[in-house]
Amino acid sequence: MKRTLVLGAGKSGIAAANFLAARGERVLLADSKAEPELSYELDRGVERAFGRDDDGLLEDVGEIILSPGVPATIPLLQHAASHAIPVVGEIELASRHLQGSVIAVTGSNGKSTTTALIGEILEVAGRQPVVAGNIGEPLIRALDLEKPRTYVLELSSFQLESVDKFHANVALLLNVTPDHMDRYPNLDAYAAAKYRIFRNQQEGDVAIVNASERRSAPRHSSARVWRFSAAQQVEEGAFLDGEDLVIRIDGNERRMPRTSLRLQGVANVENALAAWLAARAAGVDDVDVQIAFGTFTGLPHRMVAVRERNGVRWINDSKGTNVDATLKSLESFPPATVLLILGGKDKAGEFERMRDLVREKTRAVLTIGKAAQRIEEALGGAATIVPAGDMEQAVKWAAENAREGETVLLSPACASFDQYRNFEHRGEHFEELVRKLG
Repeated sequence: MKRTLVLGAGKSGIAAANFLAARGERVLLADSKAEPELSYELDRGVERAFGRDDDGLLEDVGEIILSPGVPATIPLLQHAASHAIPVVGEIELASRHLQGSVIAVTGSNGKSTTTALIGEILEVAGRQPVVAGNIGEPLIRALDLEKPRTYVLELSSFQLESVDKFHANVALLLNVTPDHMDRYPNLDAYAAAKYRIFRNQQEGDVAIVNASERRSAPRHSSARVWRFSAAQQVEEGAFLDGEDLVIRIDGNERRMPRTSLRLQGVANVENALAAWLAARAAGVDDVDVQIAFGTFTGLPHRMVAVRERNGVRWINDSKGTNVDATLKSLESFPPATVLLILGGKDKAGEFERMRDLVREKTRAVLTIGKAAQRIEEALGGAATIVPAGDMEQAVKWAAENAREGETVLLSPACASFDQYRNFEHRGEHFEELVRKLG
């Protein structure tokens, strides 16, 4: 029996290795780091090869399971291709064993909120959904092997790169804006990865897309296409009409007040419209949707009010990991009232696009992490730049200089991996520092 090589000892890699080992398969888990931090305990049957990325790993390998964080361009995978060794991701592996239906969500921004909101709607409707993927547990670890379930999956472009036969009954593409440009040669390549969510959809399936997305509907798909928009009406889908959320399917309309939605901001209106369409596609009653809209309060690290101190608000938006996410967060503040903490690991973000809104909304920009110099070069002259270096110094400076009525906003527009394990770790550190202020 040939063995399976799992590349990358992150959450999905370990979960995939453990799943295969539990089924009695030969598994080798490899990681280029000599001492990777393991999120889960490894099954005893999993062989380890840490600190290695050489061709010797391919010996007697029948298939490679690729973790999302490992680029498909590394030399080892090029050599695997020359030996015709198939490469798939953990999502593809899990889909082979999945029973039930799949609602899959992707997009540059809003996918975690939308995925969680769909899960909340299905919970209210008594469906007992499994919410997994890029949010919560890896899909392979969350599978129910005993009975069919409804799986609500958040999928990143990295995860979608390595799907082949994966099939989503309902697939949502929320938006495509520049992100991860350090991994993709251009925006079209990044978008192409996102559009793989519609791969294998059939007649009877539903594709949900943002009406403003220039690439519009998925190509070569017989799925039904519904659109959503907070800026314009659509013929088939959901939209914002004044103070009403509207769904229009087959010429029939249903409305609910915008005030039914507890989440604030235009971006969350679009997330809610997309979630409503997904729920309708899954056969959920609109009453259950409205109840969930009223109970869902959002996700940690996404525009979370940490505290108010001496008339200054402190907000954790650590999940703002790209330029467009930070711009959407900035839009909601009055002019010249924000001390903005920016920086981290640069994903080739176009910080120059932030100049106008930064000039309007901020009084100062505090830079942290490896991207600090790039940010200063891009925004110099549009705002006062304070090179804080790290989170401790940024919070300290903001606490000493913020004025009553202002907001200290952590919305970094960058990945976190230069100084933190992930965006959650970064947000938790920010909140810890803020709560310790006298």
